[in-house]
Amino acid sequence: MRRIIGSWGDQVWLTVIMVVVVFMSMFIAPSALSIAGLSSMSVYGVEIGLVAFGEMMVILSGDGGIDLSVGAMFALSQVILGVLVLHGFNLWLSILAAIGAGMMLGLINGILITRTKIPAIIATLGTMYAYGGLALVLTHGVDISPFPSSFDLIGQGIIAGWPVQLVLIYVPIALILAMVLDRTAFGWKLYLVGTNALAAALAGISVTRTRMAAYVTTGLLCAMSGVIDASRLVTARPDAGSTMNLAAITIAVLGGTKLQGGEGRLGGTILATLVITWLSYSFGLANINSVYEGGTIGIVLLLAIAAQQGTRLSAVVQRVLQRGQQNV
Repeated sequence: MRRIIGSWGDQVWLTVIMVVVVFMSMFIAPSALSIAGLSSMSVYGVEIGLVAFGEMMVILSGDGGIDLSVGAMFALSQVILGVLVLHGFNLWLSILAAIGAGMMLGLINGILITRTKIPAIIATLGTMYAYGGLALVLTHGVDISPFPSSFDLIGQGIIAGWPVQLVLIYVPIALILAMVLDRTAFGWKLYLVGTNALAAALAGISVTRTRMAAYVTTGLLCAMSGVIDASRLVTARPDAGSTMNLAAITIAVLGGTKLQGGEGRLGGTILATLVITWLSYSFGLANINSVYEGGTIGIVLLLAIAAQQGTRLSAVVQRVLQRGQQNV
């Protein structure tokens, strides 16, 4: 369960940041603290939260795993959905096709990284531009709308005062991922591969397949998030998700996922999603320029990385002191 909940230290760190963000929102956007505000905020939180789950998994897989193309996969998936619907295809089959396309995009990333041995940051930087460019080509740079009215339910529906995408999509996926990471062989393999790929290979685990599965899962989650976004706005946009890369990485790292791989907590990622979503929503309500929002998220990312490095340094110092005491 430690993989899911995380250590007390991680939770304290995140809780302190959460308290600071809530305290700040009391002054810049008091309405964010209302039930209606929390419900509205969760709409965006679901979209970035699903993408952050995927980012967490690729970072967990180790070997410098990271995906800079999550925003582009988010956009291209909803564009594929829009193009299919525009040409008369059945809406629900088009949704399945868009999600399948997202998985294929993730598979391409996985193949580039695991088979051709291109560093993840370079491979996904390239596919970020490729996928984003393809989205622009398919739409000629123009948003696609409208969609059938039945499509609105996914992104605009309400259940007991809360968004459909939160109740019927985000929460079930979080529970499924919790089970996968904590209770299945794949979860064990993912953590072991991220911690020590050589040891995993000697144990008979396919490092390549495990890492590739992480990238495919990321593509799946990005596509689902893209579909939700298209339903919420009733529009498929080729430039959607342009700010998701930084936010998703920030959430994963802030939530306790170590950039070295092999260590990360789903509970921490969920709490970090709440922090970043609350911050973004409060800035929006207060009509603060998005430039400042991006800068603030960047600072939070740097602080999270610094905290990780500080923890590692502390652990190293502690081990050195222990060895010194043993030698004495």
